[in-house]
Amino acid sequence: MKNMDDVLYEALSPMEKPSINLNRKILEANKEINMKRIVPLKHKFSLSAAAAILALVIALSSVTAYAALKYLSAQEVASALSENKLAEGFGSDNLLKEAQTQHFEDYDVTLLGLVSGQNLSEYISVDNGEIISDNTYAAVAISRADGSPMPDTSSDDYGKEDFLVSPYIEGLDPAQYNIFSLNAGGYLAVVENGVQYRIMEVENIEAFADRKIYLGVSDGSFYNSEAYIYDTNTGSLSRNSDYSGVNALFVLPIEASKADQDKANAILEKINNPDEADENELSQELPADVEEFMAKLTIDNIDEYAEPVESTRQILTPDKDGLINYEYVIPSGGSGNGCVAVDDLFPDGVAGMSDRFGWASSEGLSDLWIETYTLNEDGTVTFVIYVPKS
Repeated sequence: MKNMDDVLYEALSPMEKPSINLNRKILEANKEINMKRIVPLKHKFSLSAAAAILALVIALSSVTAYAALKYLSAQEVASALSENKLAEGFGSDNLLKEAQTQHFEDYDVTLLGLVSGQNLSEYISVDNGEIISDNTYAAVAISRADGSPMPDTSSDDYGKEDFLVSPYIEGLDPAQYNIFSLNAGGYLAVVENGVQYRIMEVENIEAFADRKIYLGVSDGSFYNSEAYIYDTNTGSLSRNSDYSGVNALFVLPIEASKADQDKANAILEKINNPDEADENELSQELPADVEEFMAKLTIDNIDEYAEPVESTRQILTPDKDGLINYEYVIPSGGSGNGCVAVDDLFPDGVAGMSDRFGWASSEGLSDLWIETYTLNEDGTVTFVIYVPKS
């Protein structure tokens, strides 16, 4: 018999399609994460053969003990990522007393740790020029249920099995309020002994502690309304038991006394009413050579100034909401993904390359990636990354 969470639901689709500008911002953020923050490690943590056998035996009788032996702790994950300050935070202020694991047909997902506070990271998080120093971090482990290893971050297969680790807040539409819209949203990742570990970072969400705060881990790169059930009447979020993929959902143990209505309202204000001045500041901070290059680039001259990275070429079919989702890996290093509405790219519906390029750069022309989209006669879209000719 289904429980109440299984009965009271209606799967929701995003209310608004991602704009070209939002897509560019997501691409920029994602590229920064993949290029600067996801790094393969030279040192490894490993279990002895005896410990590995013991973990397997205990797994048959105790999920908690299994998780404790099989996975690194949140503190160890942070240390493996050279996040020493964060490791100290997980070691002293971890809100989780023990790891929590949810099992799926192909994967196991374990929540290892949760901590919030000021200046916990070795990295500086910046949102539209503003330094975000008060953040929330959650450490998770993702492993294959059959025991086979997850691809290492340096492998060409890394990213082909993508996951979204994101917080959600009771009463707020998860399609709109998630890691992409919360300030400082991003993550670090590493694979150790075949287990993928991620540490998610967002602006401190303890401000919303007077309501339930969730952490979701789902397959794919963006919020999937088929994986979760958002009840618009109660504001609750639950797993869709009929979903065949990964849709882990944890309720975070944050004390209601940490709620701060003023801070919560300020966070929502930034999401609901983005400041145009911040947009202008973001534009002004872009490298001058990139601005000049992109200003002269058109669909007629792109082949004169740039060349395609053929390994990124793919044919995409729009989903039921008219969105195309894509992921790619650049051979020279780094990867990215994105989502954009076909109607925004091709408002007149005419086949051919869109003049609305997506692009990202952190250092200038040397690492400029240009997203191009071409509408085909059959309604599919050809996606390919271009880079400036040397």
